[in-house]
Amino acid sequence: MKNKTGIIITIIFLLDISCLIIFGKSYTKLTLFPPFFYIHDLALLLLSIFGIWYAKKENRVKSVEVLFFLAILYLIISFFRIDFNFHKSILTIRQFMLFGYGIYLYIIMNVLFSIEVIEKNIIKWIIYFSMTSIVVQMIYIFYLFTFYSSTVFFDRNYFSPIIVMGFFVTASYILSQTSNIRIKHLFFLMLFLVSFSIGHDSVYLSLGLIYFTYLFIISKKKHRIRLALTLFVIIIIIFIFLPSFTDVNAQWRFVFWKDSLIKIANNYFIFGEGFGIPYASTETVEKLNGLFPDTKYSPLIRGEDIYLTAPHNSFLSMVIHIGIPSLILLIYPIKSLFHNKTLIMDKEILFLSLSLLGIVVFSCFNVILELPHSSSIFWIIFFSLIFKLSEKSESSSSKRKF
Repeated sequence: MKNKTGIIITIIFLLDISCLIIFGKSYTKLTLFPPFFYIHDLALLLLSIFGIWYAKKENRVKSVEVLFFLAILYLIISFFRIDFNFHKSILTIRQFMLFGYGIYLYIIMNVLFSIEVIEKNIIKWIIYFSMTSIVVQMIYIFYLFTFYSSTVFFDRNYFSPIIVMGFFVTASYILSQTSNIRIKHLFFLMLFLVSFSIGHDSVYLSLGLIYFTYLFIISKKKHRIRLALTLFVIIIIIFIFLPSFTDVNAQWRFVFWKDSLIKIANNYFIFGEGFGIPYASTETVEKLNGLFPDTKYSPLIRGEDIYLTAPHNSFLSMVIHIGIPSLILLIYPIKSLFHNKTLIMDKEILFLSLSLLGIVVFSCFNVILELPHSSSIFWIIFFSLIFKLSEKSESSSSKRKF
């Protein structure tokens, strides 16, 4: 019975991910019961409810559970603060989903890892997701190039938001799993060129950091200093000579981040402001709006946007809501990556680590974990890495004892 339920959950979950790739925002904005029951959110909610009964106790991650408990506690306090106003409650829940999607995926991934055949093949499925994303994007590029005269590259032409995450996962797969060195670097270069169709500078930055991190990990100690210095120089050159890192979009982020850091400092870094709060002060909103002309596509913050427009850094958003402890609790389960070279050199662990790195870097410049369009893959990679680390660590301990 447990395996059958797990397989059903797996099939529905895979269908959900497929819809995110193929239909993107059209799928996540589709309401089953208007006006609030979005089909994607409802699917994750139902999978989580059924999954609770079949989750494996051995796969529990205490620090993550404490993180989610804190988020739920702040949510309850936030409801009391707004006197359970219906409209304000909707905005409060939308902000809470920064953690809510993580809670859903924690339960679902726990169920998937409790079934042996799924646990053994989870890496393959993640790779299939990434390959599907690249294939769909390439078909889309071909379509644009064939039927439209608009620029295909260096413009926002990604087919769906989650496909962007597929580039980081595919790059990590190429570097960690391809044995032939020439083919490895050739494929990565080809992927990097295709990524220009995404039109996000933070995508190129994320892919570059994945590449340098891979080289750093596999290199001997005497070469690591050179690599670190080379990366440092390249980053300086990028910020000096590439206008997109100092243009009005970058200025917009810096103004928003400064306001967010002041807000965090006012809460002594430890406490958060809960949910249902304005993301920026009135003064900061005026500065942000002043950076752009009042046109149809300008990212102006008006009315309720002050509750919905996050500071384009998902981890900064976490700290705003529930304080610095949120990041500490999030990082704690993967701490072994930073001091255990045996683990990081494992192909599966290296693949998941590089994939997570790319998504984390991209999330530091964009609204990713707050939204349903792309947050799922972050949590899938994150929990897969945690569970695989636990599995590999136990296996390594058993061998040493033997």
